[in-house]
Order: sequence, then structure tokens, then C-alpha cells
Amino acid sequence: MATKKLTKPAARSSKRVRSAKPVKADCVEYVLAKGTSRLLDARIGRKEIHLYVNGPAMLFGSARILTSLEMPDGATYQAWKKLATALTCTSYCGHNGKTRIPLEVATSRIGTHIEFSTGPMAMYQSMLVIKAKHDLTLKQAIDQAFGNPKRSYAVVIVPEPAEGHAEHDASIFKEGNAEPSPLMPLPGHHH
Repeated sequence: MATKKLTKPAARSSKRVRSAKPVKADCVEYVLAKGTSRLLDARIGRKEIHLYVNGPAMLFGSARILTSLEMPDGATYQAWKKLATALTCTSYCGHNGKTRIPLEVATSRIGTHIEFSTGPMAMYQSMLVIKAKHDLTLKQAIDQAFGNPKRSYAVVIVPEPAEGHAEHDASIFKEGNAEPSPLMPLPGHHH
């Protein structure tokens, strides 16, 4: 009778398997709701800002992008125009689908800034995505637009309270500007 040599099973390694490093998110998320902070940092080392507009849209009708830079430091009208073209703003809403939101350079007695809508006037929630073009971070796009200022400065988003019943005014969301949602087709505004 032949004998068979049995081999021992390989010993299990006592080394712990290291988990993968956490992936740094490429966005910063802010929630616009009653009691929201009035200054939201926009000069961030990430590629996107996600603004979640919660509650009735009558709370926030628009937002502004402002800076602490003065005109001699680089915050000229031309720099603001350059910044507006370096960024995109898109609204995602269950009813209206994906909508491009225009970033408009506006002037006032206190200076220049960028204004944008908080998206289609859905009753409860939508999400705005603000991002830089050309695979830049928002900080890089902002610094380039303002000529890479040498001094420290801030760029913030300031949510603006809506006037009247803005949720019933969808005039900027005309047919042709929005992409239809698979959940609910255009045209028209309903809630």
C-alpha cells in the first residue's frame, strides 16, 4: 500500500490588510435652508461646489459671488468677466431635469460681482453644481481670473433671499434652455 505525503495548508498571514486611503472628495457641499450661513467659501481647492437648495424655493431666489479684493488688487470688471466664463453652473431638479444656469456679471455702486439663480423653482429641493472649466480647482480658476494676487483674499457665495413668491416665476427657464428630465418632461412649470 502506497503512502501519500500530506502537506500542511499554508499558514495564514497575521498581517492585517490595509484599507485603501480615503478618496478626497472633489466637491464641497453646502445646504441652503432656513438659518443658512450667509458666507459660503468659494475659493476652495476642489473642483466643484454643490449647493443643495432645501425648503420652498421662496427662501432663496439667487446668490452672489463676492470678493474681498479691491479693483487695484485685480478685481476689475474684466477679471469678473473672465471668472464668469471660467465657471459653469448647472441645476439638477427632479421636475425640470438638468438646467444650465447663467452666471451674470453685475455692477453696483459698491462694486462688481457675479449673480446667479438658485435654479428652477421647485417646491422642495434642487442641487446647483458650480465648477471650473478646464479641469481646474475653483481656487485655481479664481486666482487666474484675478491675476494671481499676491495678498490673501476671500471669495464667497452669498445666498440672497427671494422677494415675493419666486417659486411661481420660472421665466428664465424657458423651453430650450433646460434638458428634459426622465422623471417628468418639459414644457411648463408645475409643483
